[in-house]
Order: sequence, then structure tokens, then C-alpha cells
Amino acid sequence: MNNQTKLKKSLLAASIAASIAMLSACGGSDTATDPAVGSSSTVGVITGFGSIYVNGVKYETDSASVDIDGKSSYETYLGIGDVVVLKGTVNADGVTGTATSVSCSDELEGYVLDLSGLLAGVGSINVMGQTVTVDIDTVFSSDSLASISDLSVNHIVEVSGFADGTGNILATRIETKNAAEDIELKGLVSNLDATAMTFTIGSLTIDYSSASELPSNLVNDLYVEVKTETTLSGNLNDGFVLSASKVEIEDDGDMDIDGDEGDEMEVQGLVSDVTETSFRFNGQLVEFSSLDIDDDFDLSSLVDGMTITVEGYIDANGDFVVEEIEEDHDSELEVEGTVTEKTETTVTVSENSVLTTFVINNDTRMIDEQDEGVTSLHYFSLADVSIGDFVEVKYYVDSTTGDNVATELEREDAPSI
Repeated sequence: MNNQTKLKKSLLAASIAASIAMLSACGGSDTATDPAVGSSSTVGVITGFGSIYVNGVKYETDSASVDIDGKSSYETYLGIGDVVVLKGTVNADGVTGTATSVSCSDELEGYVLDLSGLLAGVGSINVMGQTVTVDIDTVFSSDSLASISDLSVNHIVEVSGFADGTGNILATRIETKNAAEDIELKGLVSNLDATAMTFTIGSLTIDYSSASELPSNLVNDLYVEVKTETTLSGNLNDGFVLSASKVEIEDDGDMDIDGDEGDEMEVQGLVSDVTETSFRFNGQLVEFSSLDIDDDFDLSSLVDGMTITVEGYIDANGDFVVEEIEEDHDSELEVEGTVTEKTETTVTVSENSVLTTFVINNDTRMIDEQDEGVTSLHYFSLADVSIGDFVEVKYYVDSTTGDNVATELEREDAPSI
């Protein structure tokens, strides 16, 4: 690409901050043989394990460190749908690489307050005063509930996804918790009232009068993490109040991207507030006039709620030079049935005697949910799929090739007859 887009670090600020998400597991090892081509940082959704698949690249993880909420941990705690910050190298083939570190932390953990916006498993839910969007691609995990439609008010959930910092989160994974351990949320301080000792994140009022830790420079637009040891007070009509036990500065108080000169960056994120002249990317304002994107991407195609992946590098001035913007593919259709045929890159599924072949690639979320007489596999890949397995496939139709491209393949127990 000849045209390059130069943006300050703040352009992708929330991308990193909103993407260090949830508990994690970086699986396995498949050593790549292609020559590596420079260090890189990737922010994106985990789609598979054994190694770890993020943003279409299969990263070998034998030597990778893993931290969860800033503490050293193990890769087996990661889940499909978690958003991670992965550092390492990408090989010349562009689809394999080696990870040196994987960082994860949840975007939000707390009580479900309202489910009226959820219909047939999609829509939105209110978690701790934050509007959490749930779509067909949101991965739901629970030891006790069969589906997200079984959630009830006061269930405790952990949310991974992309946030705008002002109370809106696109959930890529939601996991239920059995007990309240670390009730917390992140966001930008707004409506700060130093006299009442309150501020808001989303629709939730934070009372910090009893906080044992507090930033010395608490101001509006400061990026913070709030923790509590008590239940919320209030109701939907009058609003909820969280009594903070701690208010901590998150990521140095802003959402700026970190990187060294020459670092290649690939960041996945959420588009919102699209106007004729600008849009927000994970909460950060991007003016169209500052961009010089070539014909590979049509800026007029941007709509609220879509996700895009931005690629580029950090230059000598610490600026992010954007070289490419690409729209991510959402699921459009679903099929469930029995696997009748499999190759190294495809599966054919029979639903009501109708055969459909699907392309499986590094972006396909691979999930094993069998539980009748077997142990589901964490390191689940196409190699583990057998003829006769019952699967649910979410997919889109490639407008160029006409292929049915699987965005998710989930192996399940066959329905009872």
C-alpha cells in the first residue's frame, strides 16, 4: 500500500485498554518454520488453541508468558472469545508466528441488573450499569446454565470484549461465576462531584467516599478500574450505586497505545458514533480528514456496532502509522447437523439431509461442548472433528468466492431422539 495514515497513539487508545480481557489459556505448541519478520503486537479475539489463534494467525506459545489481571498465570485459563494483547513475531507466511507474551484481564465482572433487552439470546443486558451488547458471535460459557437465555437478574458474570469507556461493551465472551470474588469495572470518569465524592461510569454511580485507594488526580476522563466488596444499592428506576473499595488508575489513566519504534501493530475494535466526518474506534475519535485510506477500504461502509481490524506500525515519533483497515466478518447464518465429510480445511454437514460444505480457517472459533460420557477438549481443532460428530456451524457467504466460511464450529452432544 502506497498511502499511509499517520495517527497519534490516542487513535487506538481504547483498543489496547478494552482488549486485555478475561481469564486465559494459551495452548500447545506447533513450531513454525517460516522466518520471523519483526516484533508485533496483536489485540484481538482468541478463536482457537493448540497453539493460540488470534486475528487469523496461529501463534506457537511454548515460551510465552501469560498474565491475568497483571499477575503471572497459565494459558489453560484462557477461553475462546477472550480478547488478549499478544506480543511476538509473525512469520513471512502471515498466518503463523511465535508469541512471547499474552496478557488478559476482564473488561467487567459483576451483577446482571436487567435482561429486558435480551431476546432469543441476542440484544443487550445491563451488567453493573454498563450496556453489554450480545450478538450471535458472543461466546457464552457456564457450568450451570445451558444458554445465555437462562441468565437471571443478580447472576454474576465476567465479560470480555471491546468497550468505548463510557458504559458500552460489545461482548465477545460472557462467563458466569459462582460467587462474587472481584466485582470490578473499567471506564472513563464522568460527572465527577468532589463534594458528594461520586462519579459515573455508564449509568452506574460510583460512591468513592469509603475507598481505601484513590488516585490523587481524580478528574473527568481519567481511565480507572473500580472495585467493590459490597453489593450494589438502588434499583433500575432510580439508578444503582456502587460503593467503591478501591479506585485505581488503569493503564496510566488514559487509553493510549504502547509500543516501541518499528513495532508492528494489529488491533481489532469496535466502531461507534459514525457521522459524515468521523467515527469512534473503541471510544477514540477518528476524523475522516486525518485519514488517507486507499480504495481497499470504503469509509462510507462504516456503521455503528461493526468491528474492524487496523494494521500498522509505530514510527520514530511514537505515532501509529495505519496501513490498512479491514472489516471483520460477522456470522450471518447457522446450521446444525452431522458431519459427513472432512478435509484439512473443510467440513460437510448434513442438516435434514441437506449437505453444506464449510471452509474452516484460523479465524474460525473452535469450541467443544460435548459432555455426555466424554471430556470436552480445550485444545480443540478441526483435526479432532470426526465423521458422525454433531456440530453447530455459524458462517457467512464470501461475496467473492461464494464459499460458506465458518466463523464458529461448536461440537455438541447429538440431540436425543
